Amino acid sequence: MKRAVLIILLLSIGALSAVAFAATPKNPGPEIINLKMGVMILPFSHRKHQQDLNNECFHCHPKKTGGKIDNWNKETAHQICISCHDLEEKGPVECKQCHKK
Repeated sequence: MKRAVLIILLLSIGALSAVAFAATPKNPGPEIINLKMGVMILPFSHRKHQQDLNNECFHCHPKKTGGKIDNWNKETAHQICISCHDLEEKGPVECKQCHKK
């Protein structure tokens, strides 16, 4: 009985470790990315967003492996960022929250 419990415990630990390592991206990218918004620079907390999204890069990036977002511009930011912030009910959603004068 003790042997069966020990085997189940070891298998559970191994499975949880595999999930934890699989969820970590190969290239986590920088902690902060300075996004160009016209003449403005918007500091983006990349690492925090990765953690909030369980390292599921495909939510923002077109490929699951990550990489630069092609054609980054106002429309892209509004489509990706605002829709997610609105859905999660956290983060900036109003113009002046990102576009500070």
